Amino acid sequence: ASSSLLRIRVELLIYAHTCFINSCHMEGICLVLDHARHVAFLLNELKSYQLLIRLLMGLEQYSEMIYIFDMLFQSDQFDLLLSTISNTNDERLNTSLFDYIKRHHPNDEHTFTSISMNLNMHHELAVMYRDAGEKLLKTLQFNQPYSTAEMSITLQSLLQYYSDAADTFYLADCCRQSEQCLKQARLISLQLEFMQKQQGFIILNLNSKQIRDLLPSFERCWHAFVIADAYNEHSLWPYCLIEQFICNKNSNSIVYWNEFQQLIPIDDQLIIRIGKNLLQKSFNSISIKNFQEILLHIRDSTMLVHLQQSLVTNDNGYSNLFTSIDSPYVRDTTRVS
Repeated sequence: ASSSLLRIRVELLIYAHTCFINSCHMEGICLVLDHARHVAFLLNELKSYQLLIRLLMGLEQYSEMIYIFDMLFQSDQFDLLLSTISNTNDERLNTSLFDYIKRHHPNDEHTFTSISMNLNMHHELAVMYRDAGEKLLKTLQFNQPYSTAEMSITLQSLLQYYSDAADTFYLADCCRQSEQCLKQARLISLQLEFMQKQQGFIILNLNSKQIRDLLPSFERCWHAFVIADAYNEHSLWPYCLIEQFICNKNSNSIVYWNEFQQLIPIDDQLIIRIGKNLLQKSFNSISIKNFQEILLHIRDSTMLVHLQQSLVTNDNGYSNLFTSIDSPYVRDTTRVS
């Protein structure tokens, strides 16, 4: 009987509130909210959580009734609230829940995740994962002594944050943000690989100068690509190709070149930039042969002529570059020029 009376009391409050709202009776609204507060504390003491949730959702005054969120949270009944509202699609309630967790329980990732998954609010969850990853990333100090084991654990956590963010952004149809997090996850994964193989490369938290110095030194193109992609720095490929393929006498240069062709578009502008930077290098038979491989990708004959004029002078070793190239089209083009 007591439970039935409480249910009737809650419903009467909801009806009264609706009437006062429709008649714009502010004093009546305040009286209902004041009475609802007393009823809420009674329901909490009696552990009548379903009625407590009914009172909250019936009055729809979420910012004024934040104390009910507190009651449910402290009583471990937040999941009950989430399961109750999962099919209601009440944007105001969803927003109020997120605001409550952010303000009052900012470190409670479990509840935040539960809210997001139950209410299909994937974007908010993805932002939480990404922000947590960025916060952890800023704490990494590679310039100070560190334990490899502890650093590996931290990097694993970091990788998990960005991987989860990428997946969740994708569920929210935020493809660009998903891709950015995925690039960051690849970078962290590569850092883990370097650490496990005891290679001394540090590729996280780099500035522009560090990227410029480091990128051309990688013997594998896909390593350089992961880093360039994460930092959105794709202007250094001419330097990388010169160092690791054109002027590289080692046998692994062809591996770099093969990976390069799979990862990076080879257009005329890239080849022109390579040519300009080659002026600072001394040529030999290997570099001539390797650069001829690249010249085969040029599409615009005027670009080829321009490149020839830039490179071939009386006092350098580039004269054989165009005459000995194994392409009738290229030979005819340069001969005409």
